[in-house]
Amino acid sequence: MSTRIPDTFWTTQEELLLFGGACLLGLPVGILFDIWRILRRLRKHPAVLVAVEDALWILSAGMLLLCYADAFAKGVFRGYYAIGCGIGFVLYECILGNALTGFVTGLVKLLGMPVRELCAGFASICRKGAGSFVKSTKKDKKEKENAQKRLQKPMKWVYNKTRTQKEREHIWQRQDD
Repeated sequence: MSTRIPDTFWTTQEELLLFGGACLLGLPVGILFDIWRILRRLRKHPAVLVAVEDALWILSAGMLLLCYADAFAKGVFRGYYAIGCGIGFVLYECILGNALTGFVTGLVKLLGMPVRELCAGFASICRKGAGSFVKSTKKDKKEKENAQKRLQKPMKWVYNKTRTQKEREHIWQRQDD
């Protein structure tokens, strides 16, 4: 009796190894989650962006599970891979994730402080320079406008007064009388 065993049959030891590998797959999923958490701690994100980031994280975790099933389980996906990945993720977050996230966030803030201070100093120098430049250009503009007003201002001489047509006719009539 020669029965053929299908290709997708695993022994208990192989299934335990696949489950253990899925648990280890929870580590990169947790690290990816922590990267998003660190970015959120460093800079506030709007709720819409947080939702998009969470959706991207879920999609990437699903892709990792599918790649794991393809590479190690001959393309067969079993539910206990997701359970194992979830267990590995929760263990990572409980043991290392929170401490590592706090440490990396503090380190980035600490290292970023001198850079931020340098940038703030450079920005203040630029603001002062821009302020004096704006003041000087406003002063130049005002002086130019004053000069234009002085040049365009008509001289008010007695004989140079402009008169309406009726006034001129009235003056000519008096001269004729």
